[in-house]
Amino acid sequence: MVFGRTKRRETDALRAEFVANRETVRSWTARWECPEVEWPPFDEVPGPWVVAPRERKRWLEQHAPFLDTYRWLLEARPVAGGVNQLVAEWEFGAGHEFQQLTIRFRSVLDPDYLAEKLALGIHAAALKGWQDDDVHDLYDWLLEGVNQCVGAGGVRAQYRTGFLLTEMSCGAVGPKEVITTTRTSLTDTALGGAPLNSHGSA
Repeated sequence: MVFGRTKRRETDALRAEFVANRETVRSWTARWECPEVEWPPFDEVPGPWVVAPRERKRWLEQHAPFLDTYRWLLEARPVAGGVNQLVAEWEFGAGHEFQQLTIRFRSVLDPDYLAEKLALGIHAAALKGWQDDDVHDLYDWLLEGVNQCVGAGGVRAQYRTGFLLTEMSCGAVGPKEVITTTRTSLTDTALGGAPLNSHGSA
């Protein structure tokens, strides 16, 4: 009986972690100030699973605690000129650990707008170790990268703050249109490969 109670507590703890991740993703679109798009109703069941509404409660109880990997793919509907596509994907791995947040914009080439929106999107995620002031340096870095895309037609770069690594790519798909993507993940090393200490410094 003791073993059974322990197992139930472990399962309940894993389920709680799944629910916490789900609520983080659900609320993220509201925290991110991006009125140029509308987000669809949130699907509580992550990909790649498809679960009928009547089965969702049982799925949450029986399967959600033991998922190895899962993701939520969110595709917004543009409602303002200049934004042609906005897609975000949250990925989680074993033990319900955060793996990666990817944000992909297809829009007119407006460096200030793109840098602001992408920085605010990452800021709203409130990932491990993120500090409010980090958004300013991230904005400056994104602005520099998108501006470089103006003349080069494409750019890739990496930026680290604390335990977070953000990779950015920006590529022209027309004379005035670009696809800009950020991928933010956890890291334990600096860009040069040196290990980070407990404060996120090399």
